[in-house]
Amino acid sequence: MTDELRTGAIYDVPWAFDDEHREWQKTVRRFCADVVSPGASQRHVEARFSPELVEAAGELGAFGLLAPEEYGGAGADLRSACLAAEEIATVDSSLAVTVHVQAISVALLVHLAADRTDLLKEIVPGAAAGSTFVSFGLTEPSGGSDAGNIGTRARRVGDDWVINGAKQFITNSGTPFSRYVILFAATDDDPGTGRPPVSAFLVPLDAPGVTVGPAYAKQGWRSSDTHPLYFDDVRLPADALLGEQGRGYREALRFLTWARLPIAAMSIGVARGCLVDSVRFVGERASMGRPLGGHQGVAFQVADIAAAVATATVLTYDGAWKYDRGLRIEREAAIAKLVASELANSAGYTATQLAGGYGFMEETASTRHHQDARILTVGEGTSEVQRMLIARGLGLPV
Repeated sequence: MTDELRTGAIYDVPWAFDDEHREWQKTVRRFCADVVSPGASQRHVEARFSPELVEAAGELGAFGLLAPEEYGGAGADLRSACLAAEEIATVDSSLAVTVHVQAISVALLVHLAADRTDLLKEIVPGAAAGSTFVSFGLTEPSGGSDAGNIGTRARRVGDDWVINGAKQFITNSGTPFSRYVILFAATDDDPGTGRPPVSAFLVPLDAPGVTVGPAYAKQGWRSSDTHPLYFDDVRLPADALLGEQGRGYREALRFLTWARLPIAAMSIGVARGCLVDSVRFVGERASMGRPLGGHQGVAFQVADIAAAVATATVLTYDGAWKYDRGLRIEREAAIAKLVASELANSAGYTATQLAGGYGFMEETASTRHHQDARILTVGEGTSEVQRMLIARGLGLPV
């Protein structure tokens, strides 16, 4: 039995997994212990993106989990993606979000370009292997939680599209592997609403007029890659349009719904990392002649993290299990994401508080988890958005 299992950090959900899921979980856990965990603290402190780690994750098959087998992917289900997100985030959230964004971007590309087999054969095998990064370009400087408030514009000029605008907080957009962005841009105004419909475009990052801005200095996910993107009269051929014109925002929302579950799984991983670190610390540290964990005031705080991890785990994998069976999961995804991401933040606070002065040092695992947790209540829809979705599901007019 591993040290982590002895802490009770891993909570099993028997109905959600078959033997293949369990073997995949073990494989990813070994990969994390052998390859990811060594150097995770140093990468975080230095805010250093590791191409070597990306190549190793590509060999593992993490990037192509949701891509069809005919294009070099694994053809796996959402539970497999959640397991990868959880296990990797337990030791390195920066790699977890790198994997997550690539996996959902590849899945979105396959969905939007389902009838473009030549395009998919050209791009998806490299994307599944991690040698070609495709980023997700939705968020804008003025949009915030109103993701449909798109200022980036695409207009037809003859047979071409000309794009102007900007995107911000775009993961995987400035790495040595970055090649494309799935860009969401407004087209002609809808006369019925006055709000421009949004379409999706596949934009090469080396196209004339595309500028990748300087990397952000971030509090968390420090060794992941995040940049703003700028588009100045970017001219693209007509076939840069992905899917049906005017349906891009609806497709983005559809994907963001289930993409909340890997974020919830990532949040569980962060909380598990805090739990493991706290159990170790309070077991080794002495206070007033006994282990720190021998005091009820301390032990109960750790027990609360364990109970919350179990709750979030059941919610998340229940949602993924339902999705994999073709069921609607709007409510399940919102609840799981809300509960798990708020847990990650509270677990990070508790773990760093219990660690005292060590919890203020950047090289401490709990400190890293605490910093990484902050974004989890924002990405893929803020906690406020999740509460709004839950309230609407109850019939409340918000």
